[in-house]
Amino acid sequence: MQKTIFEITKMDCPSEENLIRMKLQDNSSIEHLDFDIPNRKLAVFHKGESKQLEDSILELDLGGRKLSSEQTEENEFEDSSNQKKILWSVLIINFSFFIIEMTTGWLSKSMGLIADSLDMLADSFVY
Repeated sequence: MQKTIFEITKMDCPSEENLIRMKLQDNSSIEHLDFDIPNRKLAVFHKGESKQLEDSILELDLGGRKLSSEQTEENEFEDSSNQKKILWSVLIINFSFFIIEMTTGWLSKSMGLIADSLDMLADSFVY
């Protein structure tokens, strides 16, 4: 596996990170992207040549340039499955409260509970 490090001088917030992620998402040779926004660096772990990656990053016109490319043995990356589990848990809790508050509000004819239950439903949609 190759590790190619890019310096991206105009990358100073998560918006540029998302732009880069969207640009590189269809590249099947990429295993992992490691963003260092404060230092304006991007480490790309990939298979094969880095020329296509470099061309894609240069097309974004964010002041990108390749610093180095080296062979690496690193192949285990931080998994985001823990965050997914937390989000699913929050979604289930929020939706459960929607159902409980809607039922209780309907039975007690409380517009306050019904309104709050709709707020819970909106939060569930956001998750």
